[in-house]
Amino acid sequence: MKRDDAPQTAAEFRSLADQAEDEATEAEARATAARARARAIRLRHRAATVDAEKKTGEPVIHDPVTVEAKAYSESVELDTGEPEVVVDASELADDDTFWRTAEPDLLGPGLLSRRRLGSVAAALAVIVILAALGAGVEMMVLHKNAVRERQRIAEYAAAARHGVVTLTSLDYEHANEDVQQILQVSTGTFKDDFSKTAEDFTITVRESKVVLQGTVQAAAVELDSVTDKSAVVLVASSSEVTNADGAKQDPRKYRLIVTVTREGGQLKMSKVEFIP
Repeated sequence: MKRDDAPQTAAEFRSLADQAEDEATEAEARATAARARARAIRLRHRAATVDAEKKTGEPVIHDPVTVEAKAYSESVELDTGEPEVVVDASELADDDTFWRTAEPDLLGPGLLSRRRLGSVAAALAVIVILAALGAGVEMMVLHKNAVRERQRIAEYAAAARHGVVTLTSLDYEHANEDVQQILQVSTGTFKDDFSKTAEDFTITVRESKVVLQGTVQAAAVELDSVTDKSAVVLVASSSEVTNADGAKQDPRKYRLIVTVTREGGQLKMSKVEFIP
């Protein structure tokens, strides 16, 4: 249409729009028919191959089929001896028969990209899952170790408390029993040294005519000293003193450094040092 023949009225514009729509519909029909024809050609070619394999019992080599994927147009041209047919690549991408029958080296990068992206995504998902599982296991192990360490520290502190209370709780009327209890919560160097003076210590307690009741105000484990077998504990303690007449005396305060050692299934004092 020349410039002078350009539509001037609404009716002329509508007429041209209807004409363009008809042309678009016709083009879509041709494209649909071309895709269907290409699929039919592939299926007939596959059927002929299957029949030939059944008759001969041997695989049949396919005639060369040229598949060209153009990235810029996303179309595939199949040269099968029939009139040239242009097929939309998106149709082939979802066509399972095409993927099973076509030779891998004939597939263009445009058609393989979706499959490759899917494989990469699956691999990444597996890696992420494995990493998450590994991190979860590591966190569980760290948590378990932390809980076990806290329990071990608490056991050493409790053993030191018990040993110091036993050591600072003495009754002149039960001196022998109290000394034996001290020996029962002792081991190592402290037990050896105390055993040598146990008899004299018993006489001293009996003659003092006093009753000592020990308590522990605080106990702190030196974390650097903690092992599976021993730990050093700092203890603040005091003893309430009552004489034979029942009169209360000023309490005695102690600060001690106690080494607690595992002996069999028990924790005992292996070294006791009084700090002025």
